[in-house]
Amino acid sequence: MYGRFLTVLLISLPPLVLPANGADRVPVQARLLRSMEASRLKVGDTVLAKVTTGWQSPDCVLREGAVLKGRVVAQSNYSKSKKSSQVALLFDNAECGGPALVTFPLTVAAVLGGDPRIDSGAYEDQPLNEAVGVVLRGGTRSLSSAAETVFQEPSRYRGRTEVKPGEVVGIKGVQLQVGAGPEGSSILSSLGHNLRLDAGLVLVLVQNINATVPAVTPSVDLAPGPSDTRGGVKPEELLEAPDESDSSAPPQCSQAVGDINEQASPAISATFPIKDLSLGRSQRDLSGFDYDSAIAYLGENRLLFTYNPHVLISRLGPEGTLSKLRTIRAVLFDVSTRKILKTMDWKVADDRQYLWPLGQNKILAHVGRDLRVYGADLRLEQRVPLGGPLAFVRVSPSSKYFAVGVILERHVEAIHRELEDAEQREPEEDVEIRILDEHFQSLASIIRSSRAKPPALSDHGEFGVERGTRNRWEIVENTWDLQKRAVTRVHSTCRPQVTTFSPGLIFLVGCDRQTDGRWYRVLRPDGKPVLKGWFPTEELEPRVAGTADEHSFSIGIAQASKSLTPGSFFREGDIKSQHIAVFRTNDGERLFAVTLRSPLATVQTFSLSPDGDQLAVLEADRIALYRVGGAHQ
Repeated sequence: MYGRFLTVLLISLPPLVLPANGADRVPVQARLLRSMEASRLKVGDTVLAKVTTGWQSPDCVLREGAVLKGRVVAQSNYSKSKKSSQVALLFDNAECGGPALVTFPLTVAAVLGGDPRIDSGAYEDQPLNEAVGVVLRGGTRSLSSAAETVFQEPSRYRGRTEVKPGEVVGIKGVQLQVGAGPEGSSILSSLGHNLRLDAGLVLVLVQNINATVPAVTPSVDLAPGPSDTRGGVKPEELLEAPDESDSSAPPQCSQAVGDINEQASPAISATFPIKDLSLGRSQRDLSGFDYDSAIAYLGENRLLFTYNPHVLISRLGPEGTLSKLRTIRAVLFDVSTRKILKTMDWKVADDRQYLWPLGQNKILAHVGRDLRVYGADLRLEQRVPLGGPLAFVRVSPSSKYFAVGVILERHVEAIHRELEDAEQREPEEDVEIRILDEHFQSLASIIRSSRAKPPALSDHGEFGVERGTRNRWEIVENTWDLQKRAVTRVHSTCRPQVTTFSPGLIFLVGCDRQTDGRWYRVLRPDGKPVLKGWFPTEELEPRVAGTADEHSFSIGIAQASKSLTPGSFFREGDIKSQHIAVFRTNDGERLFAVTLRSPLATVQTFSLSPDGDQLAVLEADRIALYRVGGAHQ
């Protein structure tokens, strides 16, 4: 079965059941995408809603996330002479079975202030191991059939279990008349003020309902929430994990709090001037560090520098429609002679990460419509076609497995623009996560939302985060052979972020429960800490990089000139400094530290050589090389 391609589509909520006149009538549930206020509406205005639970009939199949398009049929404002405000809504188009809108009339039968079954922290994405089911036997790799036989145990639901047609739940002072308006529309009204409906409320809709509500109003049964898809492992069977957040640091764990920037600036062993390579400072508003430039070692004596030269791009051909198309110039230096060995230009279709070091003198690059593997001296070794826009790439610490996310467009272009305008952000799309082996052969795929965090791969599966009680979180590893292993337990007032890096280490970032700062941890695969650190709101989220020889790793933290809330915009000039430190893997001891003034607002600005003896740092006008000692002691 090796090489077999599996696909799993996730549907997160079961349908509501509406028995009507002795026959089952299943309503459509959809979340309102934009707030509505009667005084700002006019007849004919578009109303968009997104289906929250998969639904089907002989005439239409609506997947979770499908768009319903409606309109305002009638509207009236509150005034001294008219004590009520009304809005009549009718939905007449839906994405039935595909991205195109087709005629499909729906009538609003009930309104919920929010879906009472949904708790954003109660459910997790289906683990990748349920789609892969990879088992290693005697050095050979095969796919088990476990992904096709996952038994799902429904979660218990203790909230509200029914809602009646014509009922408005959780919105004070709003009434609903089902099918009583023009064209069979439903009328929502409020007394004493203009009607307002907030984005996020849930509309319960039925197909071709009569305008007259039956004398005996049946109930809508709220089914339990989504099934627990964790490979059949019951909570009580989960091995007890160490509570790393409450324990004092053991002898093999170092504390990095406050000392990452206390060392005097060390001497530079070599520099590569890049002032003439058109590497300018960004004047744009940034919500985070960008990927306009990067550095990476391609062997002990080869250093790769990539950057955006900001040259004019030809818009001819199929790539001309890509709004974020850019040119990335790759320059390969000889470290010993400091001469340029080779240059080439890549066309990159987006502004996301495009370069991933793989070890063994190789890098992975996103070029055009492919992923490309380059070896020593920038020789092209392999192409991996994508077949769609790239969402992300995640690499396991030893580069044995890859998770490649490819965007699958849910909507036609016109609806995409309307959704972007309604939600004021990129519309939710499907992402097909393809699991590839070290030879870039497909093992399996699984579909997740573009709003979900990219997976954190280990060399044996995927690390996940599960919510506990009182700001406690379990870090677990879901292995390819469908086992679940507890790693550690931490306290955080926000959901911890997990990444992995060579040499097989885990990097956790969470929120401090006693201050407004954040903490980070470097853990071994067994959950034992190597390093602990903390940073205030003036410092941006740390970045980490490892080495191929597994003896050391580096952490960089940039400091802003003012406090920055997560997601807030800033300019590159707001970044005051960047602190970079190198630590030994076996005991977390700091080996080296340097502080840069006015650094670039770019993610991949530092890289350790394969043997860990040298640190390359990208600055505005040069690449500086620093000697690092003691990694092998």
